[in-house]
This record gives sequence, C-alpha cells and structure tokens, in this order.
Amino acid sequence: MSLSASSSSRLGVRRRGRAASPAIPLVPCPNCGRQAKVYVSGTDEHPGWTFYKCKYHSSTCIFWHWEREYVIYLIDNNVLRGDAAVDALGWAEDRREDLELSLGKKKLVEEWGRGSQAGACIAGTSNNTAAHDGNRRTVSELVVLGRQIVLLLKIVLAMLFFIVVAAVFFIWKK
Repeated sequence: MSLSASSSSRLGVRRRGRAASPAIPLVPCPNCGRQAKVYVSGTDEHPGWTFYKCKYHSSTCIFWHWEREYVIYLIDNNVLRGDAAVDALGWAEDRREDLELSLGKKKLVEEWGRGSQAGACIAGTSNNTAAHDGNRRTVSELVVLGRQIVLLLKIVLAMLFFIVVAAVFFIWKK
C-alpha cells in the first residue's frame, strides 16, 4: 500500500486541490492528543481516496477515518458547525460519489451506514448518542434542502428568462 502525506498549513487547516472545496481542519487525535494527518490511498481498492489518521495509528493509536467519515466526526464533535458543516459534508459526499463511480461501485447507502458507525467505533467514540445521530440527520437534511432551493431558483430564473424573452418579442413585433 502506497501512502503519501499531504501538507497542512500552520493553522492545521488543509485545502484540497479543487477550488470549490471547503477547509477541513486537522484535529488532535482523541486517543493520544497528537495531531491527525491526512493521507491519500494508493491501494487498488481505494485509489485516490483521502483518509485521516493519527500519526501513531499502527503502533499505539486507533484513530482512522475516510474523508467523509472524518467530516462526520468533526460535525459530531462540534468542530464544524452551520454552513461550514453543510458545505464540508456535501462536498465530501460528492467527492465520495465521484470516487465510487470512477471505480464502478454503487454502494453509497451501504457505505454510509456501515462506514459512519464503524468509523465512530474505530475512533474510540462508540457512544453514538441520539444527539450525534440527530446532528448527522440535521446536516444531511440541510444539504438536501439546500439542493432543492438551488433547483427551485434555477426554475424561477428560467421562467423569468422566458418572460423577458417573450416580452421583448412582443414589443419588437409592435
């Protein structure tokens, strides 16, 4: 397995190569307190997938998450809130979907349920309370709502464009 570490800024925030990506903070490991690091998988099963883990994961620590599950961990622990949480989760979900589609996998729903619960246990936060589940559901609902609002705005703009074109056409005919 080939892994390459990504650089992080002095503030512990890294940005992905895409311009529209949100800032995803690097937090201390909840088990040992050392700074988590970001890596990119070079395996055949998950090529290009980003994951976060404690530097000492293999020897003394068990903190390890795929990117989307890491964002959920940040939301569950109130590191990401509000718009930043919605943006990061939406972006991480879109990125995961792109990676899975590029591999020909279509197991998003399965991975979401299995990955988030397993990720919480791996991270040593197996006390998945109702509040954590509520936060996750709320953020997911906000992402869906945001996408619906964008769709409605596109429809309204298309209708306005049609009305303006029709008005110009009728005025020009007179």
